[in-house]
Amino acid sequence: MSAVREFLQELPAEERKQFEAGPAAPGKDEWPEPGEISTGQLLPVAILPPAAIPAPFRPWLTDIAHRMQCPLDFVAVGAMVAASSIIGAGCAIRPKKKDDWEVVPNLWGGIIARPSMMKTPALAEVIKSLARLEEEAGSNFDEETRFYEAALMRHKAVKDVLQDEFKATAKGKGKPGRKMDEIEMELAALEEPAAPVRRRFKANDATIEKLAVLLNENPRGLLVFRDELTGLLTSWEREDRQQDRAFYLEAWNGQGAFTVDRIGRGTLQTKNVCLSILGGIQPSKLTAYLLQAADSLQNDGMLQRFQLLVFPDEPRNWKLVDERPDAAAKNAAYEIFKALAGMDFIAVGATQEGEDRPFFRFDEDGQEVFYEWLVALQAKLQAEERPLICEHLAKYRKLMPALALIIHLIDLAAGGPHGPVTADAAYKAVAWAEYLESHARRIYGLLGDVRMKAAAALAGKIKEKRLKDGFALRDIYRLGWQYLDGPELAAGACRELEEAGWIRREVDTETGGRPRATYRINPKIFPEK
Repeated sequence: MSAVREFLQELPAEERKQFEAGPAAPGKDEWPEPGEISTGQLLPVAILPPAAIPAPFRPWLTDIAHRMQCPLDFVAVGAMVAASSIIGAGCAIRPKKKDDWEVVPNLWGGIIARPSMMKTPALAEVIKSLARLEEEAGSNFDEETRFYEAALMRHKAVKDVLQDEFKATAKGKGKPGRKMDEIEMELAALEEPAAPVRRRFKANDATIEKLAVLLNENPRGLLVFRDELTGLLTSWEREDRQQDRAFYLEAWNGQGAFTVDRIGRGTLQTKNVCLSILGGIQPSKLTAYLLQAADSLQNDGMLQRFQLLVFPDEPRNWKLVDERPDAAAKNAAYEIFKALAGMDFIAVGATQEGEDRPFFRFDEDGQEVFYEWLVALQAKLQAEERPLICEHLAKYRKLMPALALIIHLIDLAAGGPHGPVTADAAYKAVAWAEYLESHARRIYGLLGDVRMKAAAALAGKIKEKRLKDGFALRDIYRLGWQYLDGPELAAGACRELEEAGWIRREVDTETGGRPRATYRINPKIFPEK
């Protein structure tokens, strides 16, 4: 390997890209007039149409949003993800009429908002129904445990009697007419009562080993809820938690199995890994994950799996609201969650083939809605020039039918007619997809916004003469300036300033040593004295 290539291998990804781009095209001695540096603006987003929210949830969610004076988006996303976690791997939808392609309706979502925007209280209010379900499950578990302990005592007593009789018969002191083979058969047929399992609906800060145990006990799946998603995302970067990332990637599909091997703990196999994720994150803390997604070497599609990730505008007309909650709407929503948790999907219209999980299909009109939407999505993907947007929208092939199934099952839980997924549910799912696409474009647009802010920050440092003419990339990020504290941010800022004519990159490969890229500063930036 040449010295140059060896040197390139040691560089951070963004610095390596700078060198691999080759020397800058030789320009004239004359510098251009430096252009203006914009800090960027958020892209507009669609407002969530209330008609897209399942009708049984609308009074409950609008009441919460009104009393908390938070965007309806916050609670609506939370409710849909919570409902998806209760249904989980219990059933699926096969979106095509004949194909066996199957979608499990577990969803990942979150809220992007600055601090004090009520994102955590809003989500906490929505998932109170899951906490209430767990409380009831705990009471049932305690009662079942008492019966289990009694049954276990009975089992042990019968087993002791048969074992004593077996020993006595072996010594020739058994009951007349009782044979050892007969007693042996009775012992073999004696089954120990099954221990009760406490049903769980959510987890907060569990290791994947504990999640694997919980999923074996709760095969439909669980909701992983985090006040701040940053903690969960950063935990996947730790060296001792590398397998966690693979576990969660598998859990998004909702259909696969996962095996965890640990020294001292042995092998733990989970037959059905299905998790939903919900939480909040601040815009500034999302930057690192957007940059990672933008790097083809680091992008594993994790961020794109958060399909119900929303970044709504802040409310402008806040007012003080002090009203009692709508108890009827709140209890009605809880009853729907409870009905979903105990729903017999086959009894309400699902089909089951062999040992496969029950599945739904669209009705005739709903099928046409889905096909029309899918054809339009494919055309959009082929026309999309931005890879990250394309990757994100490609996962809508799961999102739209999953939402349609969730909406349909919520309607069933509220007393709607049994049967296949309706056109009404399909139309609502399409409305959700269109709404979420606008939020995805705003979120990925933050990547350009961050680069523009980094460029503005670098322009400010240059004007303050904090960098000398002929500076290197490392001279920027080693100083830890805001928006410039990493090689990716520094390199992006340099590219923006190059295009604006503020700086010019020069690569020296003729000195015999390691190649060195430096940046010359446009003297026209500084006003003449």
